[in-house]
Amino acid sequence: MNDDRDPILTRIFAEQNSPVDGSEFAARVALMMDRDLRSARSYRIGMIIAVLVVASLLAPWLAQVCALAVGSVVAGLSTTRALSSFPLAWLALCSIVGSFLPAIHLGITRRW
Repeated sequence: MNDDRDPILTRIFAEQNSPVDGSEFAARVALMMDRDLRSARSYRIGMIIAVLVVASLLAPWLAQVCALAVGSVVAGLSTTRALSSFPLAWLALCSIVGSFLPAIHLGITRRW
């Protein structure tokens, strides 16, 4: 086996290990950061466009579901109007609303 060094490989390794000039390094870092910011910006714009397309496709279905839900709630409230005069019904309603208060508080304060 030959232990002689290859002069071309030695020169290439020497060039790789040489320190980079400060201004050249700063310019290269600034260029890389600008490229990363541009790619992140384009990714965000693409995601916003995708969400808008999906939302526009789902809007008619969502409006129909919301109208059905509102109609059901109105029908349910009209049938329970007679029950609202009972104190036990008010107690049940307050306990149901009270059970959601911790979740509402955590949602408002963003402490999930």
